[in-house]
Amino acid sequence: MAALTANDPRLQPGFEHADTTLQAAVPYYGVYDFTKAEHMHELMLPFLEHFVMQTRYADDPELFASASPISHAHSAAPPFFVLHGENDSLIPRTQARSFCAALREARASTVCYAELANAHHAFDTVATVRSRLAADAVADFLGLIYGRYVHSGVSFWPSPQLRPAESRTGLSNLSVQQAIS
Repeated sequence: MAALTANDPRLQPGFEHADTTLQAAVPYYGVYDFTKAEHMHELMLPFLEHFVMQTRYADDPELFASASPISHAHSAAPPFFVLHGENDSLIPRTQARSFCAALREARASTVCYAELANAHHAFDTVATVRSRLAADAVADFLGLIYGRYVHSGVSFWPSPQLRPAESRTGLSNLSVQQAIS
């Protein structure tokens, strides 16, 4: 959601002028549409109503729609790499497929989707060959996105006001490239 609502002053009270832009998003097995109960586990909507939204869907469907990432798909969305397990019984893969379709329909610049064969929800919580390969794919994706940034020549900090202050040691913050070199 944060990747799709960057710099929306309604969602950042008290820091409306802060740049909340994300460079990329890599959601794993997410819920992207709170409005379609048929695309959720049977207990997901009651959970959302009671704990997250604190109102019933029937009483305020607009609130559920506005809280759904799928409702915020747009052409200026940052690059997305969506991962989901084929056998996820908690959040059906239709959530991820529909979300990616909405991003593509909105003409988002980069939308990658990996549906992992035979994988269940939280497939990455245990170290397996599958979780390692997924992590490697994510690292490769983020490396490509970072490479685009490096070759673009665009400043990481959009304005001087957003640059971090010097650290207590007197050393200014290093760039990401310097920090990982």
